Amino acid sequence: MNVLISGLHGTVAPYVSAVFKKNKHHVFAYDREVLSIDNDQEITAFLETNHIDLVIHLAMGSVDWTKRLASITHTLDIGFIYISTVSVFSNNQIGPHDIHKEPLPDEDYGKYKRESELVVKAMHPLAKIIRLGWQIGYQDGQNQMLSFIYKAMRENGFISASSLWYPSCSFLEDSALAIYHISFMSEPGIYHVNSNKNLSFYDICVLLSKKFPHIIVKENQDFVADHRMIDARVNIKTL
Repeated sequence: MNVLISGLHGTVAPYVSAVFKKNKHHVFAYDREVLSIDNDQEITAFLETNHIDLVIHLAMGSVDWTKRLASITHTLDIGFIYISTVSVFSNNQIGPHDIHKEPLPDEDYGKYKRESELVVKAMHPLAKIIRLGWQIGYQDGQNQMLSFIYKAMRENGFISASSLWYPSCSFLEDSALAIYHISFMSEPGIYHVNSNKNLSFYDICVLLSKKFPHIIVKENQDFVADHRMIDARVNIKTL
């Protein structure tokens, strides 16, 4: 299978690319310096010339770009996956969230992602929309949980973590594997990817501190929220 992936300079996409390559698929990078994001003819020609079977859209960008990709792939009968986020749900919405719960985002990022989801659904009825939680990686400086913890350690000497906050989260390699498996599922629509069944952010930080002993964790109860997502169709390792 030939797969076009956007966002390969980001946090999640390189892991997704690695899984597809490991399974003998051919991955093309959507390089915005080479391939237009607003020229239908150029995008169409690239997809057809390279016999693309699936587009996985992980990159940040305009809703119009997402709309264009969803529309073109639908016209060409190419699979389309849009990577969204748990942030489409507001802090006031109490989880666990299943795929049938209507998102009510109250922050700009969540609103942007929700608008993109709706555009994808309208333009490509057979598309899959995959919502991810907070990712856990290993490299500092990335947009993931350990970077957040390391930053707090540098600033305060410890991470203060709420025992009343239940985030959706997964290790990057587990999220990538879930995305890979979902790409072969026949059912279009929303999918939720989350490894956290019942751990608070404090619990997670304590567990991470056992692997990384320099992490010092202090408990608080300042933030109360349940962001956990559930989806029985998705097979992913539990934290």
